[in-house]
Amino acid sequence: MKSSYHLAKNLFPKYLISKHWDIYPPDFHRNLFNKDKIKSFRSNELSFKLNDSLEKAVLSRTRKVLNQLSKITGKMFIEENKEIVVGNPKTLKIFDEAYDYHDLFIIYFFHTLYPILSEKDKNAHFFVCEIGGGYGALAHCIKKNFPRAVCLLFDLPEQNYVSNYYLRKLNPNAKILNLDALIKIKNINSVDDLEIEKTDLVKYDYVILPGYLIEKIQNSFVDVFINTRSFMEMNIETVNFYFSHIHRAINKSGVLYCVNRYIKKTSGDTIKFKKFPFDEKWSFEISRKSFSQPLIHEALLRRTNFKNYKLKQQLMRLKPYDVNFFKSLLQL
Repeated sequence: MKSSYHLAKNLFPKYLISKHWDIYPPDFHRNLFNKDKIKSFRSNELSFKLNDSLEKAVLSRTRKVLNQLSKITGKMFIEENKEIVVGNPKTLKIFDEAYDYHDLFIIYFFHTLYPILSEKDKNAHFFVCEIGGGYGALAHCIKKNFPRAVCLLFDLPEQNYVSNYYLRKLNPNAKILNLDALIKIKNINSVDDLEIEKTDLVKYDYVILPGYLIEKIQNSFVDVFINTRSFMEMNIETVNFYFSHIHRAINKSGVLYCVNRYIKKTSGDTIKFKKFPFDEKWSFEISRKSFSQPLIHEALLRRTNFKNYKLKQQLMRLKPYDVNFFKSLLQL
């Protein structure tokens, strides 16, 4: 884990790190490698900005979200899929049961994805690629329920280190491929020579790599791409980079689950959901205001073999309303 972190940190391109995420001092690895801190990462700075519970977990808000979620998923689904053990999360007691605020949103995302994952699970194995997977909570939920899923996580080196720890603690027998091991397996001297093929990954449960290496995976094999609340924190160049590789690596019937703010400016650029660089070969299966977060849009898009000329209009009708929005109305 440590060698993979140092390698990824040294090679990570600066232009792919937005102002929002340019927060880690040069000696941050001392916190990551601190055994006491990593054991309680869900209660300290190691999960800052990737754990809503640190800033938003108050009893009234958590109770409200739990009640809303119960109406959507049912109480049993929540109990079967909550995870409040690893990382010493800041749980709150509601009706004598402990809940983690951030974890409730992970359960919602998983519930939305469940029908799609069930569809893909008909294959001997399938590939789920999460861009910006945080500490690995959604990947764990997916893998626990769908053992044939191969979960790829592309993120910053700090998040990769934490997710590696988290997923290993939850399942000590999990087969996890990280950067250092991948380089040894491929027998290369430089990541410039790296080519990641589908057959390299099939035997693993989790593949945890720095985000820029998404450009090294082969074409047309990912079944499900996921990004929940991190495209909105990237600069425009990084968003374009990831979308170019989503379009390249997704298979012909693949799905993209995208949950992001209508507009956000913390990356150094103004990022709008409606301006994400989708090509025209997508069709909305879900397009709605996100669960319990009115400033965020939730979309599930299916890859198509044809150009969907309505997609641009559908995007233009999303918030924030502007001149293009009113023009789109005239075309109804």
